[in-house]
Parts: sequence; C-alpha cells; structure tokens
Amino acid sequence: MKLINQYDFQMKHPISQKTPIVLSVFKLENKIQIIEMFFDINEKSYICIANSISVEDFVLEKKELFRFTREEIKILGSISLIQNYYQNSNLKSLINGSFGPPEESPFFSFDFSFSGNSEKNSSTDGNSKIALIVNKEKSTFAIALNFSRKGDEPKLKMYLFDKLLNKIIDKDFNKDTNDRKCFLQNIDISEDGNALYLLSKSYSKEMNDKETGGKYQFEMTKFTQDKVESQIFDTKEHYIGSLKTIIKDEKLICIGFYSDEYDKRYKGVSYFELNPSSLAVNKSKFNPFSEQFILDKYGKINNKELKYLTFKNLLTTDNNELIFNAEESYVTQTAGFYNPYSGYSGGETFYNYDDVVSVKINEEGNLLWSRNINKRQTGGEIDPYVSYTSTLINNKVYFFINASEKIKDLENNRIEFRNTRKNKYNLNVIRINQNGDFDYQEILDDEENEVPFMVSNGIKSGNSVFFLGRKGTKKQLLKVSL
Repeated sequence: MKLINQYDFQMKHPISQKTPIVLSVFKLENKIQIIEMFFDINEKSYICIANSISVEDFVLEKKELFRFTREEIKILGSISLIQNYYQNSNLKSLINGSFGPPEESPFFSFDFSFSGNSEKNSSTDGNSKIALIVNKEKSTFAIALNFSRKGDEPKLKMYLFDKLLNKIIDKDFNKDTNDRKCFLQNIDISEDGNALYLLSKSYSKEMNDKETGGKYQFEMTKFTQDKVESQIFDTKEHYIGSLKTIIKDEKLICIGFYSDEYDKRYKGVSYFELNPSSLAVNKSKFNPFSEQFILDKYGKINNKELKYLTFKNLLTTDNNELIFNAEESYVTQTAGFYNPYSGYSGGETFYNYDDVVSVKINEEGNLLWSRNINKRQTGGEIDPYVSYTSTLINNKVYFFINASEKIKDLENNRIEFRNTRKNKYNLNVIRINQNGDFDYQEILDDEENEVPFMVSNGIKSGNSVFFLGRKGTKKQLLKVSL
C-alpha cells in the first residue's frame, strides 16, 4: 500500500473549447488514456481527443481521434455534450459500452429513442448519446455516437481503435425507418479485436401485431471493416426489458431478466447464444427463478414476479459459468402539501437500493442456482456509500455492503441488511459458494472506521478489493484480501 509515484494532470481548455466532457479513463498497455470531447468555436467542430499519459515517466501526448465539422453535423444530425455529461455522471462509468440505462430504469427520465418517427424525437439533440467500451485484453476500444435528426432517422457513427490509437473501423449506420422506435442497448468488441457488435431493441410495425409477449424484437448488428450484417431475435411469449452482451470463448451471449406479465416485472433469466461469425441464434432459454430464490425473497412459495431489478455486473467462473448480479432499485416520493403562509412545499424523493439478486448460469444456458439477499437501503441518486460491490474469487461470489450493526431477523430463518446513518456504517461481506449457499460476516464496524467507505465503488486487483473512504477532509484507502 506504499505510494510509488503520483502525477497531477489538470484538464485545461482554452476559451474556444466549449462543453468539454471526459468520455472515459482507462489503461492501454503502459499508458493511461483520458478520452474527451468538446466543441471548438474557432474550428467550428466537435473534436474527440485522447490524452495519453505514460505510467513510467508521466509524459503526456495528445492525439485527435475524430472530428465533425459544422457542415458534417448538418448531415449527421446533432449531439448534445451537456446531455451526455449528465448521463455519464449518473451511470458513474461509461466504460461498459452501455448507451445509458434501459428505458424502464426507475432512476432516469431520459428518452433514449433511436427513431425519427417517435413524437418524443421532436428535439434536435435530446436523443443523442455516446457509448464507449474497452476490450478485456486492453488492446482495443470502441466509441459509438448516435446523432439525432429532427423528422428523420438518426445516424450512428461507430469507431474502433487499436492500442496505438490507430482507427480500425469507421462506419456510418442508419436504422431502418420501418422501426417505429428503437432503444440502443450496448456495444461490444469481438475477441480478435476486429469487429464491433451493437445490440438494440426495436418496436417494429410487424411486431405490433404480435398476440402474446413483448411487441418488440432484439437485433444484433456486426460491424467489420468490409461489411455490416444483422440478426433479429424475439422474446416469444415473454417480456424482456433489456439485455446485456458478453463475448466469451467464441460465443456471443445476450442475458437479462424476463417476465410473463410486462417489461417492469421479472420472473427469471433469459439467455440467448449467437454465433459470433454468422450471428445465427444457436440457443434461446428462459429460466424461472428457483424455489430457493422465492423462499429467500418472500419466505414462502408464491407466484409473484419481482419489480425494479437493475443490472449491476456479469462475472465468469473458471468453468465458463456466468454469474449475473442485479439490485432491486426504485424511486419513491412523499406527497407535497400547501402551507397558507409559505406556499406549496414539494415532497421528498427517496432513491431505494434494496434486495441483491445473484444468478448462476452454466455453459448451456441452464440455471444452476439463484439467490435473493434481503436488503433495505436509501440514499442519493448517486450515492457511493450504499448499494454494493461484487466480485468473483476462486469461483465464489463476494458482495460488500454497508449496513447497520444489527442485522434484522425475518421469518423462516431469513435475515435482512438495513440502512443506518452515513457515519455509522458497518462493512459486511456476503459470500456465495459454488453450490449457491451463502454466509456473511462483519469485517469492520463503525467504531473501527475513522471514515465510511464507498462500498459501491470497490476495485478488484488480484485476490483483493480496494475501497476509498472519506469523512470531511479525511480520506483512507482500505484493502480487503480474500
């Protein structure tokens, strides 16, 4: 934990560079890359640059990745850097390839429609968005920009860069105007680093006549230097709010939660396996939550479906099994009232971070186990001290959460982790073994902590997890070895 070296990099811009935003910060080989974008009023262009900082001697190099002149913007459409800055700050990190929260997310009110035919697309830049992802090998990264055009279908620009910041792919893509509405889900990079995958969810005119299940379809689009090809797959009689893409061992997998009622309820886990070369759908499966999961959640078997699940992260075991983690997140508000002396007083807004959901899927897409960890927390819209960090070490799943000292006992031998005052947090770890059995222990109580730790921003390194703690001006770094 000894500090080896440090370097302060100040993001300074001349007055001609307006609305600068940082798209992401990541490492490629021995350089830290700070990717930013701004509008230059002298150049009359949107410009994206990479600030490359050597980790050995902190030498800074700048390189322009791409730009859009005012004339090109008239053709492409508009893009709002301010909107994307706010979107990225809400999501904490844009590096996961997501275009933003799914349209059913309870914490966000943006319209991420990708369609010129939507009434909500009346704003010239309200639907613009940017996504960025770095591959696992840290050898390539991709940037996708969705330009919005009033009264016309938006245009998507796709870029892929290698570790030397050379441009591998530069593609334009227009969505078919047959789609009434389309939500971009995420982008990903092929294992060889030579192709891009775009996942979207579209509400086409044909799907509107569907009798059962969601009236939409998912579409996977593959971009290479030479061509663009797509594959459509639907949800059958089920409903799926959103899917997450993962590329593993020559498999292109889309995984998410499904329902038999509507998009904002969840009955189990959906699994689609596509051929990464041809995009043919090899498998599609719908696994209902296990009886153990229902007992965890409700203390008895019933037919209720869950609400408000928000995807958190996807982990892969040594046996290529998938661990899919989520959290029950939603917003509640208290009613306002009228005071004859002071006027109208608005109600309070509460951001709830409740139960943790963890699911394990094998290579064939079958459910091995699913568990629900009862938790009740409230915090701010962006609150690093609540929610959790999860990681996988030696094929065991670990969750780190802050909670009150007393763990609440529920009926039928169940427990519940509950919220407490910010500076009275006790740090707990929950462990789920390979068979789905879990236990927990407190690893730090508030009397041992000089500061509360930002439990949702943990970073894994080897077999350890690091957390930053802060109370006023006092800061600490915590290392937990597993």
